[in-house]
Amino acid sequence: MQKYQDLLEYLVLIHEIDSLTSLRAAMEKVARRYDFARTGLFRRSLTPARDAVAWRCLVGSEPDAEHPILFDGAVDGVLLATGALEGAYFWDSALAAGGRFNPALSRELRLRCVRAAQEGLAYGVTFPVFGREGLAGTLAMARGRRIELSPLEISLFSALARETLNRCLVILRCGEADAPGGNTVPALSLRELTILKNLADGMTSVEAGRTIGLTNHTVNWYVSGLQQKLGARNRQNLVALAFRLGLVS
Repeated sequence: MQKYQDLLEYLVLIHEIDSLTSLRAAMEKVARRYDFARTGLFRRSLTPARDAVAWRCLVGSEPDAEHPILFDGAVDGVLLATGALEGAYFWDSALAAGGRFNPALSRELRLRCVRAAQEGLAYGVTFPVFGREGLAGTLAMARGRRIELSPLEISLFSALARETLNRCLVILRCGEADAPGGNTVPALSLRELTILKNLADGMTSVEAGRTIGLTNHTVNWYVSGLQQKLGARNRQNLVALAFRLGLVS
């Protein structure tokens, strides 16, 4: 039960975290509860010329960047593109399905699993994160012993992967905005982000309040505060800024 509570607590508090260091510590706390010895959150993006895919580790670390132990996203992207795997998957299951992949991918997958086992990470699981344009990132977690996750735990970890990636991108954008000439993006609470999302979905204050148990007057108070924080002229401008800053998608 405590494991579930740690996952749920993380998902509730993640939007209050305003640095990658704090985010890493919070995620590692959950990982330790499940005895994961290594974790890595990877972001998929296109190169500036938009002619190739680049992967970047946002949270977590690999001691050898040239020979990563965790699946670094590039392998996951190809695996998922084959259609042989859907959603979260365990590495040994992917290896068992290797016959359905092309020889080069099968060899790379086998090498990764062997290298991980040599480091005492015999079992791992990857949670892909999908966005509007397809695969947006992955969360890879590894440990020494086999692990069984319930459907609820897989669902919660998938949510953790998605929300962590989204929060990382917000934090990174805040850092970029703090540079000379940038516009500062303030850290928002979970309730503020929820209200922003509801507004972006076209809800009125009454409708938005019903979804989270608030009166329309309280929602209006939050909206007024959000307009001040983001420098918005009105609700329409607030929603437009929220999309532009990546606070909602």
